[in-house]
Amino acid sequence: MVQVKKADVREAILAAAFDLFSERGYVATTVSAIAKASSMTVANLYVYFPSKLVLLYAIYEPWMLRQLEDLRAAVLPYRSPETRLRRLILGLWRDIPSIGQGLPNSIVEALASTPPSEVKPNNLLVQVEALLSDLLREILPEERHFLVEGGLLSHMMWMAFDGFAINRRLGDVRDMDALADLWVGMLLGGAE
Repeated sequence: MVQVKKADVREAILAAAFDLFSERGYVATTVSAIAKASSMTVANLYVYFPSKLVLLYAIYEPWMLRQLEDLRAAVLPYRSPETRLRRLILGLWRDIPSIGQGLPNSIVEALASTPPSEVKPNNLLVQVEALLSDLLREILPEERHFLVEGGLLSHMMWMAFDGFAINRRLGDVRDMDALADLWVGMLLGGAE
């Protein structure tokens, strides 16, 4: 007999997993612990999510896209490209990794510990890089749009996000204002 999936059961799994991944990280969070916190069996949890990685992505993707949309909303009211770009860099590399949830670290742990044969469950990387590219086109003067073409700048910024998230957890925060000023100068073609 086919089991009918229930929305409230799925939400209970997501809520429990969110809390556990945020507190413990990916590696230390077991499927068994998520099932127990959701008041169900491991077998029942697998009816809803075929793997721990798929479950993490079900939590992380909407969370991260919400963070990036909030960042976009915080960046665009500024008028000058310098201020917009600085706000984007600080938001991406300082503010989002500082948020209490340990989800950025959990995703890095998950990808670092996943066998190469397992495929990532969705296209979050493509979505994030497209969002960043679009935002950079809105921020940068038209004569600097060549930097965004091909998506390499967005890719580099997103890969750096992972490193900043890890370093933030470890207490290595550097001088983020100086880093933002350096990037603003490089991307706008002047010395900041």
